[in-house]
Amino acid sequence: MADNSSTTQSWQGSADEERRFGLEMQQPYSEFVLIGQKSIESRAYPLPEALIDAKIEILQSEKGLDGVSSVPDRVTLHRSRDNNSSTQSPLKRIGWVTFTKCILYTSREEFEADREKHLVDPNSGYGWNDERPMYGWVVGSYHKQDVVDVDEGSVDAVAVRRMRSLFEIITT
Repeated sequence: MADNSSTTQSWQGSADEERRFGLEMQQPYSEFVLIGQKSIESRAYPLPEALIDAKIEILQSEKGLDGVSSVPDRVTLHRSRDNNSSTQSPLKRIGWVTFTKCILYTSREEFEADREKHLVDPNSGYGWNDERPMYGWVVGSYHKQDVVDVDEGSVDAVAVRRMRSLFEIITT
């Protein structure tokens, strides 16, 4: 496994304990993280340093095209027990994860040596690409929840895209 530490982006305000963040992940990979089958999340960008060791909610989206988000930049997250909602959210809150560090892969060989940890098929759109860097976000702790509620006093929350697949979750 590659163990080169990467320099991650500074994300001002992210360390504020009042702020909550979520990571959009397509199924089935979101589930694989939350059952311990996937121990590295691979991305083409580093995890912001302020989010290392922070609890990040997993926002599950349906399987789509590799590398293309089908989720708008602002999404209402309905309470899981609100069956009367007229609109279906493209994201489901299914648990949370922490990432202990972010590694930079410097070669195809390093990336493919971790295949059993990141579960990326070399022939997929998420496989190694010589044209862009590849990072591994090392999974720390995680928790899968069957029923996820937004804060008790709130009807909804909004997920606002802050960077690529990272969203800030704002209680409304």
